[in-house]
Parts: sequence; structure tokens; C-alpha cells
Amino acid sequence: MVRIRICPRCKEPNLRNAVNVSGWLAPDLYECSCGYIGRFFVEIDTEDYKLDEEELSKE
Repeated sequence: MVRIRICPRCKEPNLRNAVNVSGWLAPDLYECSCGYIGRFFVEIDTEDYKLDEEELSKE
């Protein structure tokens, strides 16, 4: 089971670490291509993410 982190704003898996110093010294801070910068993210299975994309494309 592989889990991915997705952006809470745009729901895309484009998150990356925003700063180099994280973990022990400071909490992780994530940045997305949509402009989101924050500590929160949604973690989901890759299979569930694919199913969600298929459902959205049907609508």
C-alpha cells in the first residue's frame, strides 16, 4: 500500500517541502504549485486517488 500526500486546496499530489530545515528543529512546511503553503496535507492511498479521479471524470 503506497500513500501519497495531496494538497488540501487543489487536491493534487504536488506537495514538496517548502524549507530545507524541518523535522527536529521545526515542523514540516509544505508548498504546492497552486500557491498553498502550510503544515497540513491529506494522505491517501494511490488506488483511492485513482478511483476518485475516475469518478470526477465521469461527471
